[in-house]
Amino acid sequence: MRTVRYVIILFLLMLSGGVLQGISAQENKLTGRVVDARSSNSLNGADVYLAQSKEGTTTDDDGLFILEYGGDLEGDTLVISFVGYKEYRMPAWQFQDRSTIKMQAQNIQLQDSVLVRAERLDLVKQEIPHAQTTINFETIELRGSSEMSDILKGISSVRIEGNELTGRRINIRGSNADEVNVYVDGILINNLGLDNSADLSVIPIDNVEKIEVLKGSNLALLGSGAFGGVVNVTSRKSLEKEFQLKTKQGSFETQTYIGEINYPLSRRFVVNYFGQLSSRKPGIEFFPGTFLDPEKPENDQIEITNQYHNLKTNYYLDNGEISAKVYGYIMDYEKPFLKNERENLLASASYKGNLVGLKHIDFNVNYLRGNDDITRSQLNGGDSFITTFQSNILNMKFLKKITFSDKRNEFQLVAEYFHDELEDNRVNRTPTRDIQRYNAVLYENRFSLAGVIALRNQFNGRDDITWKTHLGLRDDYVVTGDHYIAPTAGAQVEFKKSEYTFAPYGSYGKNFKIHTLRDNALALPPDSTLERFDPEESSSGELGFDLNYLPLSSPYQALTWKFALFTSTVVNKLVRDPGDPFTLISTIGRNTTKGIETSVGFNKLYDHFNVLASVTFLDISRPLLYPFKPETAWSLQADYLSLAGFYITTTYFFKGKSVGIRLSDEARGQINQDGDAPLTENDIIQEEIDAFHDMDVSIGYRFRVGGAKLNLQAAGYNIFDSSKYTNFLLNKQNFQVSLSVRF
Repeated sequence: MRTVRYVIILFLLMLSGGVLQGISAQENKLTGRVVDARSSNSLNGADVYLAQSKEGTTTDDDGLFILEYGGDLEGDTLVISFVGYKEYRMPAWQFQDRSTIKMQAQNIQLQDSVLVRAERLDLVKQEIPHAQTTINFETIELRGSSEMSDILKGISSVRIEGNELTGRRINIRGSNADEVNVYVDGILINNLGLDNSADLSVIPIDNVEKIEVLKGSNLALLGSGAFGGVVNVTSRKSLEKEFQLKTKQGSFETQTYIGEINYPLSRRFVVNYFGQLSSRKPGIEFFPGTFLDPEKPENDQIEITNQYHNLKTNYYLDNGEISAKVYGYIMDYEKPFLKNERENLLASASYKGNLVGLKHIDFNVNYLRGNDDITRSQLNGGDSFITTFQSNILNMKFLKKITFSDKRNEFQLVAEYFHDELEDNRVNRTPTRDIQRYNAVLYENRFSLAGVIALRNQFNGRDDITWKTHLGLRDDYVVTGDHYIAPTAGAQVEFKKSEYTFAPYGSYGKNFKIHTLRDNALALPPDSTLERFDPEESSSGELGFDLNYLPLSSPYQALTWKFALFTSTVVNKLVRDPGDPFTLISTIGRNTTKGIETSVGFNKLYDHFNVLASVTFLDISRPLLYPFKPETAWSLQADYLSLAGFYITTTYFFKGKSVGIRLSDEARGQINQDGDAPLTENDIIQEEIDAFHDMDVSIGYRFRVGGAKLNLQAAGYNIFDSSKYTNFLLNKQNFQVSLSVRF
């Protein structure tokens, strides 16, 4: 406690100094947007600086920049540069604030000292038109949380559920967690879980550069079986020499220590290591029968430790890039008479660039290993029951991009191979011997081929109106010889003016979710005959638009408005008991989900504020198939950033009531004994979770000491403690203080 007190006192002293500095700072600035002259696409990371005073900045994801300066612009030159474009120069005093600068592309004559980095094929940008939200490192740093759930709260149609044992899982547009594909640097991590859902706990949020949330089922390249959508996570990568140390101390005796080093061994070879060690005592039990109880059973003897070890290497060739990555995650959950040890390993090797006359290729080989050991001991300290689930997945992916018609049209091809193995071993251990209760080794091979062609043209030769048609096709194969074809189609029109870009879009398509052998085996009693279920099938459509408005004269720099209407019908759905996911009720479930989502954001409001509001409405026809999804949800985020480095971020969110259906204990026991038994009205019990609201707040101060960048932060999450951890939504009140140093 004394250490925490000292940190808070230090924080307040620096905070007061930052406020005084902010009051006295001179607020001279230039603002504008940098885009490609031909496509009008925003250029992220362009350098913007004054040649004489040496003051500068870079553009953000929307191409926007704010250049603050302290002196006179007379005689100075504004310079904007970006790799592959002609340098832009003009007298700084002539620059009109909030102007749009169009950069002209050029061919670069490479010198020996220039490092060529191959461009990774961006499947996100090539997908069928869809609603999408991107969160960058800046936002992640301001929020400060160690939980990805706190970072994603402001996104419409997104909900996080789970706990320390089941993992943190994401739902999109009322989907279940196993209907969202999660990629980390191109590696699909869904297969590591028992129910094919991705555990976000394996992703250290402090090592994330960008999170892209793609919504909807019509995603031919990335979304096989993803009826809700896709989450694409990109880890941090740099060519510069960087070091980082960070510590977090907070509620529930939480302690987190982070270290990262990025070191170029040569002009072409870069090594990055990220490590994190965390420990905490949550003090709350997670018994299956209490998942709806507002007050959870308490146990102060629970201890949880987490370790993350990420090692990445990149070697840059003249015409490509070779990458190798190893991600390790270890979780130990321990309390009297129960111990859960979880180990996950992800290894990847890839090449991108040009090879043997082929341009724009991307080849990846990924290996995933998941090991989950659960040991339950009896009260007398004698016998114990050990359950081990071990999965091994080999994934190979080949990507190829083809451009034609003067690079206005593109074709993206993805070919994948999966080899999936699962070993389920259950042993009763006595003081004298081990008794094998159940053992099964399951494996299968799957293939898929997907392509999307994007045709772009201008309307009647006009530069300000562009239409784009997308046609996609995906074919998934299993070793039984069955294959399932999923067509998709979409269109988007872009209206571009000097102050705004308006892009309405629409899409429709089919998607299939093929049940793995693991799904089939765990859904049936151990002594039953294994059979393959028909795949789940989704038919979905979406209409929406994106609006970006950059007024020449306004109290804000930019306005963004996203809107979408969506519907999805799923058939052949596996119907499980929400209270026991491995209890199968039926295999012919059908559900239709309809919804509306919208978000409006203001960037640089009165130069210091960012505001984002989002609203979601859901109508789910069968809560037995999709239980406990809020009917309404909204959030309001507001950030204040001063010129002196002081900042405040707040997220206020509301979740409406949600309903679910569960089986009575008698009906569950009958199904476990007789298999697919008929149900009566008395066997089904409806449950309801009341609406709740809560708020997150973080206060911080970013400053420099010599060449080091420091960030001191105090934060509180779910500070109203409104939900009382209902339904394992991770809405548990907690506070933390953190300090990071990067140099």
